[in-house]
Amino acid sequence: MRSPRIRAFLSTAWTAAACGGAGVCAGWLSARAKLSAQGYEALGFERSAYLLERGELLAGTRIGLAWGALAWGLGAAALAASGADLSARRVASWPASRAWTGWASLAGALVASVLLLLVAREREWVAAGHIAMALGAVAALAAALECLGRYARGAAHDGARANIVASLAGLLACFPALAWFARHAITLGLGRLPFTEIAFTLASGALLFALVRRNARRELAGERVRAFARPSVLAGAAGAILLALSALFSTLGGVLGPPSLTAAQPYDVVLIGIDTLRADATSLYGPSLHGRDTTPNLRRLAERGVLFRNAVSQAPWTLPAFGSIHTGRYPHEHGGYSLSGALRDGEVLLAEVLAEAGYATRAVVSHTYVGPQRGFAQGFERYDASNARGHRAISSAAVTDIALRMLAERDERPLFVFAHYFDAHYEYMDHPESDYGDGYQGWLRQESDYDNLLKNRQMVSAEENRWLVDLYEEEIAHTDREIGRLLAALEQSGRMERTLIVVVADHGEEFLDHGAYGHTTTLWQEQLHVPLLVVPPHAARAARVDGVVETRAVFGTVLDTLGVDFAKAARARSLLRHVAADGSEIADPRARAFSITWLPDAAVSSGKRMRVSSLREGRWKLVRHHTWQRTFLYDLEADPREQRDLAATESERAAAMAATLDTWTDEQQNRGAARTVAVDAEELRKLKELGYL
Repeated sequence: MRSPRIRAFLSTAWTAAACGGAGVCAGWLSARAKLSAQGYEALGFERSAYLLERGELLAGTRIGLAWGALAWGLGAAALAASGADLSARRVASWPASRAWTGWASLAGALVASVLLLLVAREREWVAAGHIAMALGAVAALAAALECLGRYARGAAHDGARANIVASLAGLLACFPALAWFARHAITLGLGRLPFTEIAFTLASGALLFALVRRNARRELAGERVRAFARPSVLAGAAGAILLALSALFSTLGGVLGPPSLTAAQPYDVVLIGIDTLRADATSLYGPSLHGRDTTPNLRRLAERGVLFRNAVSQAPWTLPAFGSIHTGRYPHEHGGYSLSGALRDGEVLLAEVLAEAGYATRAVVSHTYVGPQRGFAQGFERYDASNARGHRAISSAAVTDIALRMLAERDERPLFVFAHYFDAHYEYMDHPESDYGDGYQGWLRQESDYDNLLKNRQMVSAEENRWLVDLYEEEIAHTDREIGRLLAALEQSGRMERTLIVVVADHGEEFLDHGAYGHTTTLWQEQLHVPLLVVPPHAARAARVDGVVETRAVFGTVLDTLGVDFAKAARARSLLRHVAADGSEIADPRARAFSITWLPDAAVSSGKRMRVSSLREGRWKLVRHHTWQRTFLYDLEADPREQRDLAATESERAAAMAATLDTWTDEQQNRGAARTVAVDAEELRKLKELGYL
């Protein structure tokens, strides 16, 4: 015969299992909602659907078990607080007055309101329904505690009192668990109206309280309450079953059927993305801006691959540019074109296609604009965004370390790794291994703030601007060294010959080339012309392509090289089609490149509410500034720095290119609104420091 204390402890453990089961239900509902948004079932992506469901189930289970641990801890604390004495005299000393209950309820409501208002301040929204739900839950909880306390004081024996103590602890843990379940799971399945959360939480709490009160009355009457008549045992048993099913489901990856997509040539893929790297600051195309060999490791890699001399980014900032690289689509098509935007859930990323083809998919990133919240984690089994730490962090070494672990921890599947380097982005930092900028000691060194730099750019001398470029090139050289470590490890592993390597930047950076600093709002060459290097498996010779290409073609290049047949008609063709078997270039006279920056959600005061699109055809580049209603035409061979507008003197060419660009721009605008995400105060701070806001 178990003692009353052990029975109460086991009852609390059942409550913990019930919370874990609630987490499983939440994860399942969340997975169903996300599967519907992703469209995996329509695509036939069974493996991707499984990975998403497993991830959501595991996330929900972890949170549910955390609530369960809280329930167990509260139960243990309640029993410990009662000491060895569960006598009627000890229980009678518990606070019992209705005044005390009222004050406790009021205090709880105030605490809940303050917490929710703090959340509202961080996320810049106030949801009255959430506050009402919290107040209602606190009031119901206070009433339940009052009633059960009265029952406990009237109990005839220790067993009844012990069970009531456990019920008190269980209720105390279940109310926040129910509130969490309603907030994060039920609303996903039944809509986002606050009354759904309120009704579910209060109805569930009322039912739970009614069952516990019935059992308490029977205990008071000296009747035995069977185990499975107790709500904690019933819910705990159901929770344990759900936890077991969740664990079983999470082990099914190895017994799935064959993938719906296959790779005819299942090479490994390493995609190296470099943030804020303008082509002429590297040494891939000759000496850097200041005549240095800033990227010796990339230059040596180019000796065995295909270097594209006129690669054009689809946007001058991170989110839309990397969105195009990962989806093969233009910014308005994938949806991530606004400052508060994100990739649409229904867009198919490269990682999703490769996961469906049986690849292990892993990524390490270092910028919030390519983080999970922005939609870039779709299709990745592991997505490490721990190095997205803001503008003063130096992250390249950590990115390489994590990428090396991802390469080393491989299984029998082919592997896709996306390694994203951020250090070349503002703020430009000194590196001890380089002395490019050590000679300058002026005011900018102490006041190197982005807003200050922009507002006082007219005061920046040629010497000071040179120092900024020197620091920028230090960052590039530092990044190249870390990429060199990654490439050396690939070489030493013996898998270099069976690995497709792609190196691409998202956009460049301006240093008063056209009177400003940074990027995001204009489409000058210093922002759109980026390095692009493709090293196919078993590459035997270097090749150079002078024709115009788009960086979004990386998507099709990877799939075509691997022999994965997916959406060929809807994406750009492989970049390698420009290279003949003997390494010579296959010219494409019809090659074009479109770019756009479209920032409808930027504050007017920021000066970033711009709408600009551009078209590149061979040596000619047309820019349409829709905000200012102006058109510019440049001959990039004769005028690579875009100083002479030829729109008037080359009016026929400008009109023909403008017609093509306007048709494309109108089509893009009709692709639908951008998906937006809530941004908290910390991310707002980071984005402001980085110059986006």
